[in-house]
Amino acid sequence: MTGQCIAPDDLDMKKLWDSTCELPACKRETTKGGPNPKTRVEVPLLTCNCLWRRFQKEAEDWVAPGGVLIADPQARNRKINAAYAQLWLADNRFQWAGLAAFASKQVGCGLLHAAKLQKGIAAEKDAHRKLRDAPSETLFEGLGFKFSRTDPRDQKEVDKARSENPVPTADITFGDNSRSLVQQQLDYVHEMLALGNTALFLDVYPLHRFFMVRGYKEMDKCLKSRREIAKDVMWPIGKSVAFGVAHKEIFETFEAIDAGRIADSVNSMAAHEQINILQPAMYEDVQFASLIRGTHASDIISVVTGLLSGVPEGIQLTLASQCRAPDHRSVSFSSNPFANLADKNQRMEFVLRAAAQFNNLLKNPTTKGQLKNSITDIANGNGVRQ
Repeated sequence: MTGQCIAPDDLDMKKLWDSTCELPACKRETTKGGPNPKTRVEVPLLTCNCLWRRFQKEAEDWVAPGGVLIADPQARNRKINAAYAQLWLADNRFQWAGLAAFASKQVGCGLLHAAKLQKGIAAEKDAHRKLRDAPSETLFEGLGFKFSRTDPRDQKEVDKARSENPVPTADITFGDNSRSLVQQQLDYVHEMLALGNTALFLDVYPLHRFFMVRGYKEMDKCLKSRREIAKDVMWPIGKSVAFGVAHKEIFETFEAIDAGRIADSVNSMAAHEQINILQPAMYEDVQFASLIRGTHASDIISVVTGLLSGVPEGIQLTLASQCRAPDHRSVSFSSNPFANLADKNQRMEFVLRAAAQFNNLLKNPTTKGQLKNSITDIANGNGVRQ
């Protein structure tokens, strides 16, 4: 695989509560007072929090190398997709991570679609500006009237830009803001998609890595202490979601994996991601929820009910590295035009259907091979293609 990969660490071979260094290397202090000087030795122990910091730092290195968050949401999304994919390739029991590679890739498709709409809007606005500023030829002037003609090439450019822009030209701009109403709403949905994608990864990736390296027994002991490192971690949704809460769904997920109940583990982790993380972080945000409510005729990045008719793409998850895939590898949200993506129950039903389809495809050698090829493609940073 190219790029960053899951890597071992010296701490991985250490036992919990054992010294993390050799005794001669430990810090020593000898008291000088009194007839019997005493030597105090500080022995650094491998604690639960040491492990959580180690795996949290690994997650942060994916999306914020050098401590700086990757500014381009699409580039950051590709890293997240690759990390999920590498988890599944490293351990096929992590079936949620395999599904998450596709789901996160689909977020990338949403980001790509939003950027495409923005480009179309900007191109048409620029063409209209050029037409307004272009010199015109006066054909007739008199009796209080003036008829003029602009260069046909400028009008042709406007017509071309309008035909390539699916957003209605009757857009609204308020005050001095150069961004129109539609553009601002696209900006906000784009921002929220990237935020949810990043925050979920920072929560879930370290959980899988802890289990992968330390196993369920230690995870069971350490999960409740994870929130103690909150002040040391990158957590962009701190205003709406507390970091590191030991939700029962997390215990259920990894207990199920440990017991070989893989399908159950996917369902439990899906409940955790959708209800404990994404619901409060994204879907309870009034502005975001209002932009997607009742717009299933729009997809996850459609933003203006009624205005963007013909703009959106249907809400779906494709089990492929492309944004679109054959029917047997696609799962649609709903055929109901009043379906509401912000409703956690409707969203969970969609996610569980996708999980069941993924599980069924993995049982067939042919479709499993197709899925593995797609996930390998995503692991190498090549996902999100039209």
